[in-house]
Amino acid sequence: MRTIRYMAWAALLAAAAAAQTGFETGTVIGSDGAEFHLNTIPQVARLGNDELLGVWASVAKGGGPGRVYGAFSRDDGRTWGAPRLLMAGGELTMADPNLLVDGARVFVFATVVPHPNRITKSWTRFIRSEDHGASWGALEEIPIPRQYVAGKQHNGIVLRDGTYLVGVAWDKWPEMGMAARTEGEMDLTAGVLASKDGKRWTLHGALHVLLDKLTPGGTNGLCEPSLVELDNGEVLMILRSGGTRHYESRSRDGGLTWSAPQPGALTGHNTPTALYRLKGSPAITAVWNNSPLARHPLSAALSLDGGRTWTAPRIVARTGGLQVSYPGLTQAADGTLVAVWQQALADGGRDIRWARFTREWLTGAP
Repeated sequence: MRTIRYMAWAALLAAAAAAQTGFETGTVIGSDGAEFHLNTIPQVARLGNDELLGVWASVAKGGGPGRVYGAFSRDDGRTWGAPRLLMAGGELTMADPNLLVDGARVFVFATVVPHPNRITKSWTRFIRSEDHGASWGALEEIPIPRQYVAGKQHNGIVLRDGTYLVGVAWDKWPEMGMAARTEGEMDLTAGVLASKDGKRWTLHGALHVLLDKLTPGGTNGLCEPSLVELDNGEVLMILRSGGTRHYESRSRDGGLTWSAPQPGALTGHNTPTALYRLKGSPAITAVWNNSPLARHPLSAALSLDGGRTWTAPRIVARTGGLQVSYPGLTQAADGTLVAVWQQALADGGRDIRWARFTREWLTGAP
């Protein structure tokens, strides 16, 4: 009994010490070698009732169609409830989930593909809640005039005029009746879905570049767009590329048109970035793989000038070479930033991990 009490006190003291440093880490869902063996591409958002909702896709040990799960945190991201099945499609795979929150209204979007995926056809489907995720409506579909739409890993945003924006990307080859054999053969173009009511969506933008790829598995073009509305009303988009830098584009008309994509300030190869604007501040935060070649380590930085320059990166998570990638980012009610990501394990499984950190930790301020 004394040993149990000692361990409990030690855990509490360790948590208190971590909180004082402005940086804490933990696990949303661990790989279990069974139903939740491979947990992938998470996102997190603060709901209108100040709870946090995390979503991700899971594939069981041995394979099979992916399914989308969610979990709630009621203590600003320190602990997470049991996973709840949100989206399943029988023999269809549900993957790459993301969120959009507007008051009590919550959307969970997912890319839906046949199992196994042949990179020929996908559908964008979603569920909607009007009560902070306590209950969910039926599965709905967004008609998109493209054959294979992916790249919805980043949360949708609500602009100051109430417009919803969700970043997407589509592959070139299915538009021509062909199919890439692997992700490395894909040639992707990015844009946004826009809606005023969450029912009727329109596609805008066609952002694309041709690059000298660094790796065979890297995609060509631009994909997995991340979005944030800046203090001046401009929308910043940061995009995954197969080169050594993330690309960026900006919109001054609410996402209808976009500037020509250019290499941005963040180093990165074939991975997405999480973006978030701090509440009541013009500052934005990015979490990304700060490497010109690898999907590790995972880093974070702050920008005070709309993403043109960034503070020195701080390490959020590192591994001995295993992938630690696909971050999501939000801000809890206590002001702490909360990031989630997928962390590869040596046995082939993946965890969904979390980190809580303060703006002071991010900038190195006392």
